[in-house]
Amino acid sequence: MDIKINYVEGIGVISIGGELDAQSSPELTQFFDKQVAESTQNFVADLQSLAYSSSAGIRIFLGMARDSRRNGGDLRIAAVQPQVDKIFKLSKFDRIVKIFPTVDEAIHSFSS
Repeated sequence: MDIKINYVEGIGVISIGGELDAQSSPELTQFFDKQVAESTQNFVADLQSLAYSSSAGIRIFLGMARDSRRNGGDLRIAAVQPQVDKIFKLSKFDRIVKIFPTVDEAIHSFSS
């Protein structure tokens, strides 16, 4: 799994690539916990390069949303690939976290 963060308008855009499963999910959890500890409140998870996510990935994103909201922020998901989107819809994850077609739309949703 490949994880990078970029800041756009004060929002942490986390690009996640590869596969997210039970084996790789602790790496993303540690990365996100570090970002939250550094006071970033609003995040966009850019999933354009995420080829696969198991249910472990959904649990990670739920935890990310919960932690962001606890700190007065939120999490948005963007650019989800069809195979990952299918899992999100089956689990009704898209009812808990806002999902946007593009990173730009997700970023701008914080100001609207």
